[in-house]
Amino acid sequence: MTPRVTELTAAAAADAGLVAQITDLVNAAYAAGEAGLWRPGWTRTTPREVADLIATGGMLVASAGEHIVGCAHVRRLDDTTADLGFVSAAPDRWGGGAGGALVDAAEDLMRSAGVSAMQLELLVPRDATHPVKERLRAWYERLGYAVVRRAPFEEVSTQAARLATPCEFLVFRKPLAG
Repeated sequence: MTPRVTELTAAAAADAGLVAQITDLVNAAYAAGEAGLWRPGWTRTTPREVADLIATGGMLVASAGEHIVGCAHVRRLDDTTADLGFVSAAPDRWGGGAGGALVDAAEDLMRSAGVSAMQLELLVPRDATHPVKERLRAWYERLGYAVVRRAPFEEVSTQAARLATPCEFLVFRKPLAG
């Protein structure tokens, strides 16, 4: 069964239980997907950051029955380009369709808003390979995304001091046909 994707309303930012559930999901997904890239004790997000993202709009959640199994956040970068970030699926649901459903919904949402390209960034080790990152890169490429450049870590994030190994971002783009 393909997960159902919905966009949260800004009012959902006040639901502490929902915010905690999304925060836990994101932190679990990133802990599994970025193992070894960060120093011990690092977490991807906080309840405050999740609530802020929900309040600003563009927070999508994937649900299977009553359970949230994934999320993503989409926002405009400019008149023609949107950024897709925070793409997360519960690790025990990897391969179950939540990620694809979230990407499809984000693309549809931005296409309907007149955006013609979607961008996303994937953190990768600079001088090595990481099996989960290799899997994600191949998955994004199957979805039609192409690497357009490599970005120094500091260009995208301010968390370099927490890295366990030198990293950079692969910046992907995909045209959104009308």
